[in-house]
Amino acid sequence: MESRDHTEREVCGHCGKRLSFINCTGCEIPLCQECACFELIGSGCGTVIPAYYCLLCVKDARINPNAVFYS
Repeated sequence: MESRDHTEREVCGHCGKRLSFINCTGCEIPLCQECACFELIGSGCGTVIPAYYCLLCVKDARINPNAVFYS
């Protein structure tokens, strides 16, 4: 039996048009595949962490270490 969390998906918090598939790593709003910005964050020696950001958090250097590439 599936829980309610898995059967009902939220609408994208950025565009409001499509169903979300993940939350922003920075601000936690739900994002659809069109509005989510995928990043790979390096941490430690050889560790790479996948992250998804909204269009605002991806440009914020306090949240995204790769923000310098979006300025």
